[in-house]
Amino acid sequence: TQFPVNIKFPASVTSVAASSSSAVEQQDGSGTSTKQVRTNPDLIQHRLLEAGVMFEDIQKLGQVTEAIAEFVADLESTGCFNSVQVTIGEQSENSSSGEQNDENNTGQSIQVALDEKRWFSGYIGGGVKHEDLHTGGSSSSNESLLPKLQFETSGKLQNLSGNLDTTSLRYLIDQTSATTISLHHERPLHTVLPEYSPLYDWLLTSVPHGSKASISGRAVIDHLDYEWTRSYKECQRLLALKISNVSNVPMPELAKGGYMGLEWALSFRDIMPRRHPTLPFALDASPEVASQSGPSLKHSVSYEYRSNTTNDKFNPTSGADWKGKVEIAGPPGDVGFLKMESGLSVHGSPFGNNTTDNDDGAKSSNLTFHVALQTGILRPITYGGLCERRSISDRFFTGGPMELRGFVPGGIGPRARTGGATTPGGDSLGGDFFYTATVAASIPFPSISMLRDNGVRLFTFANAGTLSGLDSVLGSMDKKSSKMMTLARSTRTSIGGGISVGTGFGRLEATYAVPLRYSPRDARRSVQVGLGFNFG
Repeated sequence: TQFPVNIKFPASVTSVAASSSSAVEQQDGSGTSTKQVRTNPDLIQHRLLEAGVMFEDIQKLGQVTEAIAEFVADLESTGCFNSVQVTIGEQSENSSSGEQNDENNTGQSIQVALDEKRWFSGYIGGGVKHEDLHTGGSSSSNESLLPKLQFETSGKLQNLSGNLDTTSLRYLIDQTSATTISLHHERPLHTVLPEYSPLYDWLLTSVPHGSKASISGRAVIDHLDYEWTRSYKECQRLLALKISNVSNVPMPELAKGGYMGLEWALSFRDIMPRRHPTLPFALDASPEVASQSGPSLKHSVSYEYRSNTTNDKFNPTSGADWKGKVEIAGPPGDVGFLKMESGLSVHGSPFGNNTTDNDDGAKSSNLTFHVALQTGILRPITYGGLCERRSISDRFFTGGPMELRGFVPGGIGPRARTGGATTPGGDSLGGDFFYTATVAASIPFPSISMLRDNGVRLFTFANAGTLSGLDSVLGSMDKKSSKMMTLARSTRTSIGGGISVGTGFGRLEATYAVPLRYSPRDARRSVQVGLGFNFG
């Protein structure tokens, strides 16, 4: 690993032909049969540089190997390749062939062999639906304990222009007969800029991992089901355009490391209160929800930032995860507001190297402590009377697994006196301010090595949080002690324990909680199972 190597520029980019390929084939100098590569070779050079391969410079072999491994993993994660193979060629000599072992006169060639997937693919089958994947998450709470089962038909075009671009069209129908139609296109940001323009050069030469910055657009027709907590469904038609520092990431929560994204969105929403099951012209919803029925138009710009240094994104034992989001809505929409959210979770052990060897030689963390805090605030903006309407869909909803255990999703905060037949305690109306806090401790699953070795952990927790209208929290601006007392009096608390594991779909946990402090009209539930993207 200490052997010095000098990688010569540029890397050779080839595509190994499959025996069944009908593509036009050509012969390279070595006589190997190859087919014409579809991927842009310049993009490959940029990805190699960003991974840490220093062309025309002396590096240790170990450093080059690590950089190439990162490069291969990055390309394979785009979904455009069956495999990526990198070969460091034989040492070559320049015109001064008599001078051996001269680092200035020798170099290693590098060859990238791409096994590209077909430019189109299709899928028909089943899956799970998580509404945040399509809507971007209009509320702060996951309204479903688990994603819904769905039938999916989709088609995808990938790497069509050779720039790792993707275009997908999906039709989904879930177990409640709610349908989703979505069209999504994503490509590297620099490919839409004039080539060699100042902005183009700055993005690729001065911005870390600039070739991974992406621009994406999506159009979605979706039906969101909130009948269980709010007694209404929402039909949503969304147009959105986003610029972010990463690509091929369906949700910010799934990004590795840091995430930054700026999004413009135009959303037409229609709230449909639940109909009475036996009376054809009656509503099975509270008057407060009924007053919200009808269409609204939201025009907004949002910025989101995330930083994650945890060792496991969904079931961490060390590191920290921080997020922040600001959204402002206004004309030409008919709703106006400023919405801010932030969250922080820290994980670790005060005992230093807190690991033990499992039976198979793997290491697992012993006692680990976790602290998490989330908060959000919503301020209406009328823009001089242009945006007088306030929509229930823009408010915060709090409760449930990974937020405030012991309470159902949307189970605390302002509520209507009545609600639908299946809405416990009256319809949840949401709030303008919320916070949740968690203190927890976890250990690997004892006794059963199969569960322990697969990351299953037992944990105990104490939760606190509240959801309220903004006026009740702010009160008189000159009475800080009064505001804090109001916040303390409205705080709900619970304690309990559970089991958790990180999966490819997110964090899966089953818990038993005992609410200690609650309002008589809060909707409570001790035993819960949840799937989400954040530790809370």
